[in-house]
Amino acid sequence: MLEDSAPKKSVYREHTRVKHVLLEKYLKAWIPVLGKYHSRICYFDGFAGRGEYESGDPGSPVIAIQVAHGFEKHFGEFVCTNIEHDPDAFKNLESTLSSYQYPKIKVVNVQGAFADVIEQIIVKVGGELAPSFFFIDPFGFSGVPFGIIKDILSIQRTEVFITFMYHDINRFLRTPQTQTALNALFGTTISGQLSSLLTSREKENAIRDLYVKQLREAAGARFVLTFRVSMQNRRRTRYYLIYATNHFKGLMLMKTIMYNQGVGGDFSYLGPEDGARRIQPSFFDDDVQPLKDLLLARFKGRTLTYNQIEEETWEEHFVDKHYRAVLKELENDEKVCIKHVSSKTTRGLSGKDQISFL
Repeated sequence: MLEDSAPKKSVYREHTRVKHVLLEKYLKAWIPVLGKYHSRICYFDGFAGRGEYESGDPGSPVIAIQVAHGFEKHFGEFVCTNIEHDPDAFKNLESTLSSYQYPKIKVVNVQGAFADVIEQIIVKVGGELAPSFFFIDPFGFSGVPFGIIKDILSIQRTEVFITFMYHDINRFLRTPQTQTALNALFGTTISGQLSSLLTSREKENAIRDLYVKQLREAAGARFVLTFRVSMQNRRRTRYYLIYATNHFKGLMLMKTIMYNQGVGGDFSYLGPEDGARRIQPSFFDDDVQPLKDLLLARFKGRTLTYNQIEEETWEEHFVDKHYRAVLKELENDEKVCIKHVSSKTTRGLSGKDQISFL
């Protein structure tokens, strides 16, 4: 694995752009929502890196600060904590961020290892931590012990967005020298759990699913979403972006963003050619029959709110526009009755609106 200061890390690549697009879009939705209810909100960049890449493209801390600046009227204080271990990268980070000074945005740069710094913050602040979004973007798979992720998620109003480096994990899966780091990453002993898999796709799914299972069962995250990112010129997986939260509203925000960044209902980025495909009409958008069948079968004879319907079926690859379209069709077919509570007009559908399945 590369040293933190390796020149390769300062090159801005297509898969990095995709990751930053997801981050930026989510922060644009997350900041005003949290700012309604909390005067202070926090963003933690666990592997902040340099402030900008060789190309001049902004690093993730700059993206976060710029987004927050655009929404300053929505919060009292936005605290951006950037953690970077490498001295050269940290020097560049501090130099770059010195140009971004705004009255309601507090920037804290900390030189140190992610796990050590976060452990100290949790010990000091613990349950008093303001609503916080943790962007955890390591270059490899070491330095992100599962125990720290579990500790973060044990605090109320926290969310994590993790770059899960599948390619590196798979590459070193059988290397004896990396077993300690891998076991720390997963929070469990992984040897023997993947030995019976027959195909590379089965192995990839199992590696990803084991981490997701740990997030849900060991760390107690109610909702976990994954977004696959491929290598620039190949369809092989480079990493997964994994989002974990205990908050339904955050789940639906990220789910919609991931869906819109994918193609054809697939939560993944498969390469530059996806850009051309994304602007073409998607037949999947019109194929809501599976969702219609699911809702009719699961909820027959029940009355639920719109939010309850989405929450009980959150693992399906459908987003708000699909649910609204299906429920309106079912209403027209006289298979459901809708009582509008949250929505202001009969054309709307949201929140506490009640849907009775006949």
